[in-house]
Amino acid sequence: MIFVRIRNFIMEKLNDLSIRNKLMLVYVTCMFIPLILTDGVILSLLNLNEKKEERYQMEAVSESVKYILGSALDEAITVINSIYLNEDIYAFLSEDFESNYDFYEHRMTIKNSVFNQLDRGRESSIMGIIIYGENEGIINGGNFYNIEAIKDMGWYEDMGKTKSPILLSFYYVGNTNPGTLNKKRVSIVRALDHFKWYEKEMLVDVDLDYGVLQRKLLALSYTDPVYLCDGDRILLSNTKQTSAQTEYETLNRDADIGFETTWTLYGRDYRIVVTKNENGVMDVIKNNLGIISVLIIFNILAPILVILFINRSFAGRLYALSRAFEDADIDNISRADIKDAGNDEIGHLMRNYNRMVDRLNSLIKTTYTAKLETQETELARQSAELSALHSQINPHFLFNILETIRMRSVLKKETETANMIEKMATLVRQNISWSTDSSSVAEELSFIRSYLELQQYRFGDRLKFDIESEEECGSYPIPRLTLTTFVENACVHGMEGKTSACWVYVRVFRKGGDLVMEIEDTGQGMPDEDVIYLNDKMNNCTLDDIKGGSHVGMLNACLRLKMCTEDEARFEIESEMEVGTFITIKVPIRRLEDDDQGDAC
Repeated sequence: MIFVRIRNFIMEKLNDLSIRNKLMLVYVTCMFIPLILTDGVILSLLNLNEKKEERYQMEAVSESVKYILGSALDEAITVINSIYLNEDIYAFLSEDFESNYDFYEHRMTIKNSVFNQLDRGRESSIMGIIIYGENEGIINGGNFYNIEAIKDMGWYEDMGKTKSPILLSFYYVGNTNPGTLNKKRVSIVRALDHFKWYEKEMLVDVDLDYGVLQRKLLALSYTDPVYLCDGDRILLSNTKQTSAQTEYETLNRDADIGFETTWTLYGRDYRIVVTKNENGVMDVIKNNLGIISVLIIFNILAPILVILFINRSFAGRLYALSRAFEDADIDNISRADIKDAGNDEIGHLMRNYNRMVDRLNSLIKTTYTAKLETQETELARQSAELSALHSQINPHFLFNILETIRMRSVLKKETETANMIEKMATLVRQNISWSTDSSSVAEELSFIRSYLELQQYRFGDRLKFDIESEEECGSYPIPRLTLTTFVENACVHGMEGKTSACWVYVRVFRKGGDLVMEIEDTGQGMPDEDVIYLNDKMNNCTLDDIKGGSHVGMLNACLRLKMCTEDEARFEIESEMEVGTFITIKVPIRRLEDDDQGDAC
């Protein structure tokens, strides 16, 4: 019912609009708004997909940073472990050298036996290996230094603070050694304490080539900047501005961070930060906002101008055709002026209208009167038939409702009678105000619910019901009270002589191209001969079948449905004694969606 009201309201407003406004409405609702929504959705999906792809690339580049630095660290740790487990080095660092020559001679022996065997390859990131020992006989140089030379270094102090046996240190040597190419240093340090019987302090320091690490990061095929940071201090980056000669820089706090992860190395947490460049979809739109605005204005104004010209093409010719209709009378139909009719559909319509007028004017005098009399006779016959059908249904339902109230009032003197009368008043009011023979499925089901609730006063707990309907079926028109007739038959006749509870089910749904209505009860059922009889009569009933005989109500409903659908409604009844009855009604939806046919129902 609400859908019908909304539809009628919309049609009423549309009929009052001019063609120009209708075209504008079509443009706004079918072109402009869908275009905006579609473009918005596409841009959102592109932006979302771009962010996913960007995050995937950022995660990949962060893993590449881990791989590059991790490979270098693994190479350094391999060297450190080789030295860490070599007792000859421990013995060398603990030896009392008799002279400088004695130190050099022992150092060459250690170097040949240890350092020359360390294969670092051409792609090695190791820049140098230094071993520190607490021995005054050590002469600083080559691969060996006295530990006193590093006690003022920051990383040496960090050795005593870290819980990890290995220390990773990024530091800057400043101007202490002007000839040094790489002033940024990456050192991996470990105390030599594997052989506990050597009591003197010893350290091994493997320095990584900062320039090699930097070049490997620059070789990554990734445009967005990526940083390895200790807090906000940038240790490594793929940006060309980073140099091995300058002090470590600080990450800008206003940087647009797209991805960040934490990497724990040797007991210390480092940040891998990837920032975003302005090269995404939204950035492209912002950078080209002027051109996009011009295109948007063009897309809005161009269709409006086309609509105005189309409206001008429509309006004049339709006005000429409308004026011809206005000038027509019952005896003579005026021709339309087709001087500027054109060759489109409206022009063809105007010329065909004139040909139709010529034929009608020639036929109207000879056939009009006879056809009018025939139509009046047919309308009178159909009106009489419908009146006969209506007169059979109304007393039938009123009798059952009044009988229910009478029985309830006799059996119990309760205030519930008022509720019964209220429901009865609703049913009677709908029954008496029968202005048309059709109602929507939703209205019919509402009537059925009220009817069954009223019947529950009569049968009490013996009657239970369930009504189900697909929402889209509610607006279809059907002859008034046809479905209710089958429900009433299932409720009253199905429960006669049955003491146990009886269910009544009503289901309405679409299947294929049909509107399917099912009425099922768990009552006493019918004999097979009655089922065969009703299956035949329901599908082949005529007006004569309901003028006398049995099952008048059901056959009445079947006949009205067949008349409404031009004899295309189909009925099927199944029943079994003491089990129940199942009725299926199938009506082609195309018969219900036709406005003219819908009004006929």
